[in-house]
Amino acid sequence: MDNINYIFFEEYKRLNKLCSELYGDQNGISHYIDDMKNVPGTDCRYISGWKDDLSQLIRLRHIRNHLAHAEGAFDEGICTYRDIEWIQEFHKRILNQSDPLALLYQYSQSRQQMKKTNSSASKPYPPQPLPQVNINIREIKERRPPADKRRQNFYWIIFLIIMVGIFFLSLLEITGLLG
Repeated sequence: MDNINYIFFEEYKRLNKLCSELYGDQNGISHYIDDMKNVPGTDCRYISGWKDDLSQLIRLRHIRNHLAHAEGAFDEGICTYRDIEWIQEFHKRILNQSDPLALLYQYSQSRQQMKKTNSSASKPYPPQPLPQVNINIREIKERRPPADKRRQNFYWIIFLIIMVGIFFLSLLEITGLLG
């Protein structure tokens, strides 16, 4: 049983059996492929390697069908050890729930959980009574600087504005931009 095509065929049957058990149908890999094809592109783009896995499954199914239905196909060099390794790895990924459809399911569950969390967080909290504040106008007046101090600060601000204006005008005149 050195023929690589026989090894490939047996590994494919093993993967198909696993998928058939998941779907409750004889055409396990075909159902898996159909499910992948039916996922909108906006959803599958979040799953790394989605397109590669889909195209590889389709290619390997084609090889399997050729082996099963073409006369003398097992005598041809149709598949490689890489094909066998990929099938074995994909089998493990399904068992570990790291295959594309399982990852999509996990991703959609996490998105739903985030939506629930965000929607509950965006609900307004029930109104709380405002704390009672005793306002003492005399205290407020005492904290403010006296009127003459405020007036003095105002004059300083006006003085600074005039000085900055004069500085910029002289700078414009020096550079020749003013006229």
